[in-house]
Amino acid sequence: MTRESIQLEMNFDGTNENRFKQRFDLGEFQLIAELPVPSADTPLSDAVRRASDFEYLIHSQEHPKASIAFVDESPSGYALDMVQFASELCRYSRDRHILYLHGRDHTVKDILESVRHAHSEGFKNFCAVTGAAVHGENAAQTRKHVFLESVNMLGAIRDAALPSISIGATVNPYQYTPESAYAQSFKIFRKLANGADYLIAQYGWDMMKLQELIWNLFRREINIPTVARLMFLTPDNAEQLCAGAFHGVHISPDFEVLLKAERDHSFAQFEAAQLRRIQIHAAGARLLGFSAVQIAGVTNIALLETIFQKIREAFQEFRTFQDWRTAYAEYYDRLDMAPYPNEFYLFDNLLESDLPAEQLALASGIRPLTGSEKFRRNLAGALFANADKLPARERHLTKKLLVSCRGCNRCRLPQTDYVCPETCPKGLANGSCGCGKANGDCELMDAECIYAKRLRIADSRIDYTSLEEGAVPPVEERP
Repeated sequence: MTRESIQLEMNFDGTNENRFKQRFDLGEFQLIAELPVPSADTPLSDAVRRASDFEYLIHSQEHPKASIAFVDESPSGYALDMVQFASELCRYSRDRHILYLHGRDHTVKDILESVRHAHSEGFKNFCAVTGAAVHGENAAQTRKHVFLESVNMLGAIRDAALPSISIGATVNPYQYTPESAYAQSFKIFRKLANGADYLIAQYGWDMMKLQELIWNLFRREINIPTVARLMFLTPDNAEQLCAGAFHGVHISPDFEVLLKAERDHSFAQFEAAQLRRIQIHAAGARLLGFSAVQIAGVTNIALLETIFQKIREAFQEFRTFQDWRTAYAEYYDRLDMAPYPNEFYLFDNLLESDLPAEQLALASGIRPLTGSEKFRRNLAGALFANADKLPARERHLTKKLLVSCRGCNRCRLPQTDYVCPETCPKGLANGSCGCGKANGDCELMDAECIYAKRLRIADSRIDYTSLEEGAVPPVEERP
């Protein structure tokens, strides 16, 4: 099919269509390729010219059909305007693609302006992301920035009620302590309650964690399109991965040894190993019940085309879950994929079957509150029960002494189990960010994530509604 015939075909599309959503609704498996938005100092015409073959390749894919996920990987303000770049690049079929929305240094007003602009240009699909700390930042530097949470973005976009729109949310299922795994689980349900139409998983290599995500949704009788994000490794990003440079991405010592051994081979051997790996993982995701795979880390057109072809071949090679399971076990040869000593899973018997047992029971292991923690929480509840209805500076010294209050302009203690959200370097009030260390601690401090504490408070009361329902309002200024 020529470029001209593709463009002619797309010229007659209805304005209310959303092909990306329609494919999900019809159960059609999709391929999604990430395209980073170029830096702000790149002339727009040059950026579009360089990406034109990428866009053409995506449109030429038929079985499965493909889409672009436009992502901004730069620090705040250092990328071209995403809507402008995507509009210039994609003259047709804009309802096939996804635009990522990042909350770092943005307000609800900013996000809604971008969404309305994109929607007017024909883009219908978005993915809300809170955003990460810039690599190399410390906690004090991160505190200088406002992070609009994805939960708040989802609710605001949903309430805007734009026609034919579909909003996604990200999740990091690769959590290996009870507190971090449960915290991410409850945040999934909060995102769904606030309008998420589909989920995109963080990239990782532990297929048991991907199945854990599917089973967790099954346990709650939630049937929602879910995307497995896969990173294609190059020698450079494999080295970065082993050095822990990717936020919230953790690998096991066994997998690290394997990657280092692969890097010692020739480039051709290394690339062949990665192509086989992405075949194994893409086919596994499809058989586990994912609706799409999203390829990260590839902008080379020839390589991306090869990856698409290899994935199609894998779909033909692995017709049943048991065939795939045997190949997966042989490929990793009993490697432990969990980052020892943190090896927690929500369910037993993962990868034993593609279908979960009729009665799924969650694992246990959440640490109980200490007597001191219970006392301080109960005292805070008695003293600050109406703090969200009073001026934020009211009883500030007492709040500082009891809950380490940092003095923001909107007190939300009654909505956050009397754990001050501003004690999180990102100021998150609606759930954990998913970027923490393998042991569950904050990514920026040697301290417990505040959502581990919130989870332990909820567990002590056997009441988790504050973790998965509603939306705590954002602040637009931080102390």
